[in-house]
Amino acid sequence: MFKGILVGLGGRGRYWAKNVRQHPDCEMVAYVEPFEGNQQRAIEQLEISDSQIHPTLEDAISSVSADFVIDVTPPSAHREIAEMSFAAGLHVFGEKPLSDNFDEAKQAVVAGESAGKRHMITQNYRFTAMPRTTRQLLSEGKIGEPAQCDLRFYMPWADSPGSHYVTQPFMLINDMMVHHFDMMRYVLDADPSRVHAITWNQPWGWHAGDAAHAIVFEFPNGLHATHVACGCAVGSKSHWNGDWRIEGPLGSIEWSLAGVKYARLHRTEEKVEEDIALFDVPPADQAMLTEFFTAIRESRDPECNGRDNLRSLAMVFAAIRSSQEGRWVDLAEFSTD
Repeated sequence: MFKGILVGLGGRGRYWAKNVRQHPDCEMVAYVEPFEGNQQRAIEQLEISDSQIHPTLEDAISSVSADFVIDVTPPSAHREIAEMSFAAGLHVFGEKPLSDNFDEAKQAVVAGESAGKRHMITQNYRFTAMPRTTRQLLSEGKIGEPAQCDLRFYMPWADSPGSHYVTQPFMLINDMMVHHFDMMRYVLDADPSRVHAITWNQPWGWHAGDAAHAIVFEFPNGLHATHVACGCAVGSKSHWNGDWRIEGPLGSIEWSLAGVKYARLHRTEEKVEEDIALFDVPPADQAMLTEFFTAIRESRDPECNGRDNLRSLAMVFAAIRSSQEGRWVDLAEFSTD
């Protein structure tokens, strides 16, 4: 049984507090929240004792014996929380994105590695059935060597007035698209070499920063991936995973709200269209916690560890730089070493 400290009791923190209680391998022994309103909501909604809530992580660490920290603070605080946790000998299970600053993300990762502690980032989308199933199909050669991957995302995303998602620049890419970029790396089992991004705002959009874009990722093996999004869409919605089409010499695999489909329809061959049965996977949040605790027991890096997640974060910052500077950006400009 692992004992944990959860840092941050805002809406997302209370969500994690509920989920982590359902996992048989852990017990939450303390919570950290400086704001009285969030403290009171947690006490009322989660029946947490006020004696378990501490104003700072330093206070919690000095008050209880724990094995790990769940970090549900804003991205700008992630490095500080990680470094304090690792210095105290605690493993870290951190909300994405790893940071809103690439250099600080690297510093957090190095701190974990230097301390010999496990550091996992909550890229929950890749733990769902569509990416898990598709990665396996591609590895088995279902469509041959993929050459093109197209994603489309249309959603009225982050429409709460005044939130940082609405007021800060590039938040659709920085917060939401890190999910898709991480899935892209996972499903295709490859890392892009460069990116070109064009971003803009719709006339009716409610975001201060650009919330629409067209992005092209180029991979070393000739594979190209596109990502087109509108985060202020008011029409039909895509899947939260995005609507995907992966093209290879033996056909295509597509994701949509209707499910996952395989097709091979060239006129010179017998036509094939089939629905793909998805893997039966556990809820993503529980699966991530299981992977985290298993990695601690086995003294190994978990999936979505900090070092690996830097590669997904590099895609985010390279795309933003490309939009700002109007050029192709090499991912090497954001070294993960």
